[in-house]
Amino acid sequence: MQAIADKYYVSIAQLGIRYPLELDLLPLPKTANPAHMKSNADVGFKISQNDMELLNQIQPIRDDGSASHLPVFTNK
Repeated sequence: MQAIADKYYVSIAQLGIRYPLELDLLPLPKTANPAHMKSNADVGFKISQNDMELLNQIQPIRDDGSASHLPVFTNK
């Protein structure tokens, strides 16, 4: 993800916000930090079809380490 973000001169967070927009989904980023709010809104770039295909192939994390017991990670 870092290599793709670097290609567009954006942060991984910005790439992570833009990705669902490219899929016609609505991302809901959350922050109380004004600088992060501004950065999160700066997603006016487009992700190429090749890069979207690469992002679509990323496998989900199956082990969230010490947080794995939390309900959000266990699907309970």
